Amino acid sequence: MKLLGLIAFLVSFAVARSLSPDPFLGVPFFVHAFDAGENAQYRAVLVQYAAETVVDSASLPVVERDSGVCSHKAAAVLYIHGFNDYFFQRELAQKMDSAGYSFYAIDLHNYGRSFLDGETMGALRDISEYYAELDSAIAFIKKDIGDSVPLVLMGHSTGGLIACLYAADRDNGSGIAAIILNSPFFEMNYVWPVRSIAVPVLSALGSVFPDVGVPRSKNENYDKSLLKTDFGEWEYDSRLKVRGSLSIDLGWLHAIHQGHVRIQQGLSLVSPVLVMHSGCSYREDDWSEEYTRCDGVLDVEHIRKFGANLGPSVQLEKIEGGLHDLVLSRGPVREEVYRKMFLFMDFRLRR
Repeated sequence: MKLLGLIAFLVSFAVARSLSPDPFLGVPFFVHAFDAGENAQYRAVLVQYAAETVVDSASLPVVERDSGVCSHKAAAVLYIHGFNDYFFQRELAQKMDSAGYSFYAIDLHNYGRSFLDGETMGALRDISEYYAELDSAIAFIKKDIGDSVPLVLMGHSTGGLIACLYAADRDNGSGIAAIILNSPFFEMNYVWPVRSIAVPVLSALGSVFPDVGVPRSKNENYDKSLLKTDFGEWEYDSRLKVRGSLSIDLGWLHAIHQGHVRIQQGLSLVSPVLVMHSGCSYREDDWSEEYTRCDGVLDVEHIRKFGANLGPSVQLEKIEGGLHDLVLSRGPVREEVYRKMFLFMDFRLRR
């Protein structure tokens, strides 16, 4: 009878909050799938780390706290993944929770847990496509923990670009307590003639011929720096974060380039912003140990240059030995990432 009671509770809990245990990370991660957009055309999945979850002897998850009660948390963090990515950074959620912050992550439409058969992974025509999903995710979070808890946006790579533009188009981030950027994607990592001439021309063509494909490098060295089966420390689903890169088309290039133009012209974000990046970049076809201590995707000088112009309150932090996804760097480097991140958050949110 006790087991049946627990099962009944779980069913009612899942129905009430549209939550279920995350099939990728397991308890205490829960997922909420929802549709967003004017015609509900975008499917997204919100991942929640519920540290108060306990597991009974029957290995059934039970959430002890009530929805809307999270007064002990200093803020809620919403994490936005990058291109060719999805949320799998378990340690990030655990660290955030241990530091006193509620943690949520979103798998955007056409990515990760949100990806549906028949879709093109990573497809994009305008960055504003993601806004409805972020609006819905934030509304869910506020309902879950209350309006009084501050909101922090955290974006990695393309997620950092999305976070900045979303905040800019939502009253310059007046409702966002802070923004944390982990190696944000603010410029194409190509040589100057390609960045300054070829990309703008191709972007213009993309507004007319969006479905034309663009050749991509098959370089897998960044993946090798991450995966435990190669030279890294991590495991993830290579169907959702593929080795090398996803295919792109001119429509995607146009959308990203338009976002880059806005970033490079400067924003006026009122939220305090933390911009973190590696101490070096390395991008060669042959494997090198440099890939274990440098950004193997973006040019860190671009991040620093354009990150400084996001608003009046920007803090730039160089992380020596950091990978492109800084929270996937080697252990001692990750600890430095978290130290600087939490110093920033504690100062901005708890003073």
